[in-house]
Amino acid sequence: MGVRIPTLNAKINRRTALAGLGASALAMPAIIRAAQADPSNTIRWMGSPTTALDDWSSFERDTGLKMEFTPFFTDNVGAFYNEMLVNRAGDRIDIINSLAGSQKRLVQEGQVSPLDLKKLKNYDGILPTIKNSSLLHASGGKDWAVPLAFNADSFGYFPDKLGLPRPPEPLTWDVVLNDKKTLGRTAIEGDVMSLVIAGMYVKSHNIAEIADPANMTAEECKLATDWLIGRKKAGQFRSFWKTYDEQVANFTNGEVIAQQCWEPAVKGAKTAGLDVEYATCNDFYYLWMHSLFVPAQAAGRGNLDNIYKALDWIIGGAYAAEINRKYGYTSARVDLGLEYAKAHGWSTKDIENLQFGIDKTRLKFQKPHFWVGGAPDALQVHEAELARFRNA
Repeated sequence: MGVRIPTLNAKINRRTALAGLGASALAMPAIIRAAQADPSNTIRWMGSPTTALDDWSSFERDTGLKMEFTPFFTDNVGAFYNEMLVNRAGDRIDIINSLAGSQKRLVQEGQVSPLDLKKLKNYDGILPTIKNSSLLHASGGKDWAVPLAFNADSFGYFPDKLGLPRPPEPLTWDVVLNDKKTLGRTAIEGDVMSLVIAGMYVKSHNIAEIADPANMTAEECKLATDWLIGRKKAGQFRSFWKTYDEQVANFTNGEVIAQQCWEPAVKGAKTAGLDVEYATCNDFYYLWMHSLFVPAQAAGRGNLDNIYKALDWIIGGAYAAEINRKYGYTSARVDLGLEYAKAHGWSTKDIENLQFGIDKTRLKFQKPHFWVGGAPDALQVHEAELARFRNA
């Protein structure tokens, strides 16, 4: 997707949500102090640093509003819940983005305002596969969040070294998880996500019955862990990564020949001159999404019309184009982003990257996949099973 790698602390992990919701929630200092916001022309957005633009002038020009962006690593769900429920971020924040799915607990706590999607003219054009994701819907038949950015994740591999075809010709997850040719030369994530992926593999390959690999029961998690321990004892894995930098290093230092990873890690390896590809799969993908919601407190501030105007701009063409050029993200209306880029005379490379995002979404989001968001209900079981896997 032409990703430009974010220059963030390597320890930031968009899936730290799966690492635990306990001590991190208590240890994280508040960056949002409770303060009643006035209904001015300023929109206050709290979200992941990688969802912010360097320049908000197009937003200000198109909407007549000002943007005040507060960075917060919302994917650490424990710290995020602490910021919302204890430090009451909604008292002054108008729009919040988080790992999609994590807003469901906040809906139950009465911290999220239901959305009137009829006020968002750009919403209808979002692909049904995206806007119908289970991650966006919480309860009561109401709409609580809209999609911001998303991807279908798989694995990176060296096609020539393995004698494998290049995308879009599909492969299976056997390359990373269950192949003698890659024995001892693969890597996977070193946290609960590894169990989730094992659950996806077990389900997709009819090894065991698992209803939702992203939210396994205790019994299902044990089945997935048992299978993954079998692969570990067979010597399948070279290492277990925790950060983005470790993913790139696995490729560049020659330790692995295929690994479950984020797409930007493959881009980073290519930037280093390596011939690495990001796999198209025919068994499954694991899908993640960042979403946007409005805190319940905003309903009483008198600036809801401005909030909806801002939301509609964020799921429109200017934002889609600019966030793709900055980070390579595919956002809710990348089709409008392509129109915007063409109308504003952007470079051929920028336009190709936007078209790539459109093509990838059409291809990958129609294949078998599992949405991953927030944390599994049986999180403590998953953490205990992860410890069992590590110690095996």
